[in-house]
Amino acid sequence: MERSEARQRISESVRSITNIPFTLSLARRHPTLVPSPARIRRPKSDGRCIHCREPLAKPTKDHVFPSSWYPDTTPKDVERWTAPSCGRCNEELGRLERDLLVFFACCTDPTKPATKGLYQRVRRTMGIGVSGLSDGEMLHRAAKRRKLLKEAQPYSPDMLPHILPGLGPHPEAPVSLQRQLTIEVESVHAVIRKIVRGCEYWFAGGRIVEPPYEIEVIFPKETPEFVSTAMAAFPMGPVRLGPGLRIRRGGAHDDPLSVLYELVIWQTMTVYASILPPETEQTSRVIAYEVISLHAYYHWERRGRPFGSPEVDWYWAIEDLRGGA
Repeated sequence: MERSEARQRISESVRSITNIPFTLSLARRHPTLVPSPARIRRPKSDGRCIHCREPLAKPTKDHVFPSSWYPDTTPKDVERWTAPSCGRCNEELGRLERDLLVFFACCTDPTKPATKGLYQRVRRTMGIGVSGLSDGEMLHRAAKRRKLLKEAQPYSPDMLPHILPGLGPHPEAPVSLQRQLTIEVESVHAVIRKIVRGCEYWFAGGRIVEPPYEIEVIFPKETPEFVSTAMAAFPMGPVRLGPGLRIRRGGAHDDPLSVLYELVIWQTMTVYASILPPETEQTSRVIAYEVISLHAYYHWERRGRPFGSPEVDWYWAIEDLRGGA
């Protein structure tokens, strides 16, 4: 079974910059005592970019949680984690972060404290409610706005199984008024993997995730009970970087480098990411039961939650973690 089958089309509901509800379709290309952020010491870099792992000639500071994603309600004393990055990775990932914010901010409730200010930023990037720009820049922003609206298609309830959890659909708006947009799912996964690499750099004392370990991203419809239990029992979490991001990290008992992350973004969107090596005869034991179960749960959801065939999803999860047959 190909790994790409686990990354099929996903869609999410978004509100457009004109307050018309939209749906976004992602197309595949390709009570515990816990340390607060202030008590986690800044790791020491080994001189490499945490993303491409190349030596740093001119290091830059990459915000672990994208700087433009912090809501206005973020306390001033929150440490905005950064990690060493080369200029090329910082620039490329920064572009993806800004592009995704246009869609993500539009699909969240702008009245929530955890998202305050995000919607207004997006409006400004589209040339709405902003002044003092050159004629050329205003034309550029207006073009971005027109392009976004032009790509909108009527929303179909058939897309409900593919909606990105937490971002729609919008019950306050009639289905007939909702629209669908399409972006690349790999862009979403790339930014989530970037956040996870930064979190692991901080949590694991400067660790850089490198082969054979790989980061896999999963968006479940709901949090399986075993995941909540496992995360609550682990001493390193939750950690909050303000209201914009809550992090929980759980590790495998027999391999400290095999990790499961839970990221809650803007108290709206929950995503899980595993850091695991491909399963081989030598490494098969390090795949945590919880991670296999999470993958199986995800597959069960994609199959429409059928009754009476759990072995199908379990075997699929093992094959997917092996990297495909």
